Amino acid sequence: MEIAVAQFHNRTRRSLSIPAKLLRRGRLLEIPLYYLLRMSDLAREGLDHSGSYRFADHIYRNVPSGRGRLGRWLDARLLEMRAVRSFRNRFLAVRDALRDFLTSVPASPVRDMSYSAALMDVLSVPCGIPREMVEGVRLYRQRTGGTLEGIRFHGLDLDAGVLREAEAFARAGGLPNFTPHHGDALDRASYPAAADFITSTGLAEFLDNTQLERLYTIFFDVLRPGGVLVTSGMQPTRISEYLLRLAELDTHYRSPAELEAIARRLPFASVRTRLDGAGLQTILIATK
Repeated sequence: MEIAVAQFHNRTRRSLSIPAKLLRRGRLLEIPLYYLLRMSDLAREGLDHSGSYRFADHIYRNVPSGRGRLGRWLDARLLEMRAVRSFRNRFLAVRDALRDFLTSVPASPVRDMSYSAALMDVLSVPCGIPREMVEGVRLYRQRTGGTLEGIRFHGLDLDAGVLREAEAFARAGGLPNFTPHHGDALDRASYPAAADFITSTGLAEFLDNTQLERLYTIFFDVLRPGGVLVTSGMQPTRISEYLLRLAELDTHYRSPAELEAIARRLPFASVRTRLDGAGLQTILIATK
């Protein structure tokens, strides 16, 4: 019998030692660059752990750190790169979309209450550190003075350790009703029964088209009627592509039209895309 094994899709490292690989390939001048980059906390996390949740959250926080003054300076320069600023823009887009969604709830049609006593469910896949939830809720409260009564938050991730951190971060950030879900994003059984708002960033880049359509199919199934999906895709730049190759991250790039075409294979009521201000991140918003 064939058994499916869940994968960490962002862990594509093949070499035990990147410097050894550079040496074997005769790329000697890149070895000092590798060790220089490691002084930056952002670069070191990316090199050691591929596209980890800590790497993403470092960009979202946008606070330079590293080994010594040089490391912090280098980290700040990396955070200022166009590709990194664009990476952060996807967090800002989801944060703001969640704020707007929560703000619009009173004007929304009455939902089917048979699922639970909650008015709505908000889900992040994979959740990593759910900063977009905490910050989106903070902005929602600032704008409306509203409470979180009747709203449940969910985080799905394949890494049980990440989920423990996610739950602690959510509670510390004012989300006492956060439920972790341990499982594979490509397995419908890993999900809560239903959700009204789904955020998913940083996963599409590590899936081929068949896998991405499978992911969107699950999202469509999980969403209640009128529910909203906010997700993203990435386009390359020369420098970012070099750094991703150095870290051995296999990335799937898609244009807005390509990302939208995959989403439109599902019967969403509406699908729209836009490029972020840096012109590299595609933000896709689909409504069921």
